[in-house]
Amino acid sequence: MRQWLVDDVMTRDVITSTPDTPIAEVADLLATHRIGAVPIVGEHDQVLGVVSAADLLPKVAGDRTVFGRPAAKAEAALARQVMTTRLVTVDAGASLAEAAATMRRKKVRRLLVTDRDGRLRGVLSRTDVLRPLTRPDAAIRDDVVEHVLRRILWIEPTQVQVRVDDGVVTLTGAVGRRSTAAIATRLAEKVPGAVAVVDRIRHDFDDSSLARSRVGRTHPFSAEPFAPERERSAA
Repeated sequence: MRQWLVDDVMTRDVITSTPDTPIAEVADLLATHRIGAVPIVGEHDQVLGVVSAADLLPKVAGDRTVFGRPAAKAEAALARQVMTTRLVTVDAGASLAEAAATMRRKKVRRLLVTDRDGRLRGVLSRTDVLRPLTRPDAAIRDDVVEHVLRRILWIEPTQVQVRVDDGVVTLTGAVGRRSTAAIATRLAEKVPGAVAVVDRIRHDFDDSSLARSRVGRTHPFSAEPFAPERERSAA
């Protein structure tokens, strides 16, 4: 089952500027396009920095300090003089979970998506990261039925039924083993857009103790437990 990646939701058409762009033009870009920051790129789309609205506050304040910071930026005229060069980036192939963790850890609202050569490929915002949560219930249900039940567990929807309401997945029906129901629940939780999974699957055999035991370890598609190691060696 494929997880959503940064490449699936990032904004590709990014408004950029150059290091020598006058600050007034950068401010106009921010206001006109209603964006929070403008990436500053050099030759071959190499990312050099980013100018946000916060970087331009010293120009508006016009005093020696703004929020306790030196006001060297107050005298700046070009983007290169106010841009932030400590960038937080992410690879297009990273998962949305990784991107969200980076945003939380670095306390940023957006990530610049770059390739291995530092070239800009897009921008990922908090809204982009949340996009899986806006998936229609029908799309979430299709993923659970096709990818979780049929392709991974070989379970037909006549055996286990799936209902999705506002992102909450409810599984009903019956399977042979309790561990199979637990696997179905864990996999359904990983489906993009699933906010919670309610397990109401009945089972004929509670193999919880076997699943926790090394001696009684079982294969998820096997009808019988694996034999202990010494028994297999003696066979």
